[in-house]
Amino acid sequence: MKTNYEPVIGLEIHVELLKDTKLFCGCPTAFGEGPNTQVCPVCLGLPGHRPLLNKKAVEYTIKAAQALNCSITRYLAFDRKNYFYCDLPKGYQI
Repeated sequence: MKTNYEPVIGLEIHVELLKDTKLFCGCPTAFGEGPNTQVCPVCLGLPGHRPLLNKKAVEYTIKAAQALNCSITRYLAFDRKNYFYCDLPKGYQI
């Protein structure tokens, strides 16, 4: 039985950038701080607060991709992934 499907394989890579703030808000990322001390309404997913992309983090990511000889798209898209985890009370992740 022949199908018309073509396999597409992708990689999901997690990298920690040397940034002082988070990707979608201005909260600090200092190591060793107490629990829930580096959060804001955006981090908590509170209604009425929208994330703002950290442009410097995107620049760092593009530079890393160029160093690895990756192809870089002209259009970046971020999706909201909804699911339930006990440690993620807002129910989504960007």
